[in-house]
Amino acid sequence: MIRPRVALVFTLSACAAAPDQTTVEPAVAAERAQEQEARQGEEKRRDLQAVLVRLDQMLDSYVQALSNHGELRADQARERLERSIRDTVLDEVPKTRKQPGPPSGENFRRLQALAADGTTKHQQGIALAALGFSGQESMMPVILQGAQSNDPFLVDRAVLGLAVLKSPATPPGVLAAIAERSNHPEDGRVQAAWALYEIQGKSERQDEIVAIWRRFLGELRDTMPPGILVTAVRGLGFARDGANAELVAPLLKHPTPRLRMAAAVAIARMNAQQFAPDLLDLLGPQETVQNVRLYARKALADLAGGQDYGYDVAAWRKVFDRGR
Repeated sequence: MIRPRVALVFTLSACAAAPDQTTVEPAVAAERAQEQEARQGEEKRRDLQAVLVRLDQMLDSYVQALSNHGELRADQARERLERSIRDTVLDEVPKTRKQPGPPSGENFRRLQALAADGTTKHQQGIALAALGFSGQESMMPVILQGAQSNDPFLVDRAVLGLAVLKSPATPPGVLAAIAERSNHPEDGRVQAAWALYEIQGKSERQDEIVAIWRRFLGELRDTMPPGILVTAVRGLGFARDGANAELVAPLLKHPTPRLRMAAAVAIARMNAQQFAPDLLDLLGPQETVQNVRLYARKALADLAGGQDYGYDVAAWRKVFDRGR
């Protein structure tokens, strides 16, 4: 009588245990599958070649967005790309960092090695540009070496990295030398001037940068491409020193519309009231580019303390005649 009872109890216990096994085993299998998938994703993410291809594509898209600066969609794309490139370079999600200090991600370490390795120029160029997005000012000397290379491709990539990094310690003379180099591709020269302007706001050597802009607009003006002259005008406008207005005012008559617009903005920033008549000339019928007329009008309004008389040249003349 006892044996059947025991057998029955054992059978019931076995039946009761069976559901636990069927529920635990799929959960373990799913967890293992997730772990394997995560490992595979991690391996793929850390594959250097894949990282470089991704960075190269994003850098090209970033430069394209920069060329359309001022358009809302382009500016939004640039901001997204900046974040994506930075996260890829640092190989981490910034919010997960618990300790301050230099990043320790594998991508960051490998890119530093590539930036100093001239074996594969294309990979070295990607690294030089990408490290500028790291936000680590200690990377400036590494990137600067690329900007001092004899290879135009490496120089241009390094210049992009310096422009994005904006280290206050960046030597202005290196970028100025690239902009002045007549045998360097023109777009690279223009980019070097732009990089110098990007760094100007944070540089420890403001006077040196202003002296470079003055040289570009003075003794070197006839040898400089319009793109560099535009940036030099903007750089002097950023300095807001009326003593530089004499160099900028002649460009209000330059055949390149972008230069006339940049000069108008700079004259206003310098509060160079004496050149209001030159701005008034840009409101007349002889100026056929509407954007130039608009920039001249805004510059006049700034010089007049916010007053705006539209395109009424006579009204503007009365304002500035009273100020004399």
